[in-house]
Amino acid sequence: MISFFDYRNSKLIGYIREDIERRRNDLTPKEYAILLASLIYSIDKIANTVGHFDAYIKKEIAYHPLSIQLIKLLNPKNIEIYKEDSNILARSITADVAYIDPPYNSRQYSRFYHIYENLVEWNKPELFGVAMKPKAQNMSAYCTSSAPVAFRDLIQNLNVRHIAVSYNNTYDSKSGSSKNKITLEQIKSILEERGNTVIYDCAHRCFNTGKTEFADHKELLFITEVKR
Repeated sequence: MISFFDYRNSKLIGYIREDIERRRNDLTPKEYAILLASLIYSIDKIANTVGHFDAYIKKEIAYHPLSIQLIKLLNPKNIEIYKEDSNILARSITADVAYIDPPYNSRQYSRFYHIYENLVEWNKPELFGVAMKPKAQNMSAYCTSSAPVAFRDLIQNLNVRHIAVSYNNTYDSKSGSSKNKITLEQIKSILEERGNTVIYDCAHRCFNTGKTEFADHKELLFITEVKR
């Protein structure tokens, strides 16, 4: 049976994750997080995908044994991590710079990375469809026709001195799911409502699994100096 992982590795991944959960009371929160992160990074190297879990490669691939490697720990200072809707969070924090890299097309991130989400939460939800995914959750407005409205709401409510937005020029797509829900012109117009906006660009290697032409592919960076 073809899936995201071959049968032997699938059983091993499940056993390791279950063992981490059994030992949770004996682990500190940091140790628990390190083990989960190490498992996620390790399985990514043997996944039968093209980098995400929207679907798997529909042919047999060579077997690669799972090898768990501990992540390299960093010790950053004064870091805060939020698990919250960015449009809501923007109303309650202040900063010097806000860097924004939202999804632009109809491919929902929650559907691309559900394997990792499930490994962390370990709720073992019911799965559906050919690709065996859980029910949809955490769906983003940025992947729908409401993207320009959501983006304007976010930008208007940021209490920062500078706004940086990354974007790439794949909006002229042959694939409906790859076609951007918010255009370059809309992004520029919305940012200019907050202040002077400059656009920088550089050639960038594209990620492509479909039929879209990526000639002259570039990564764009919008820098806005917010009017005080």
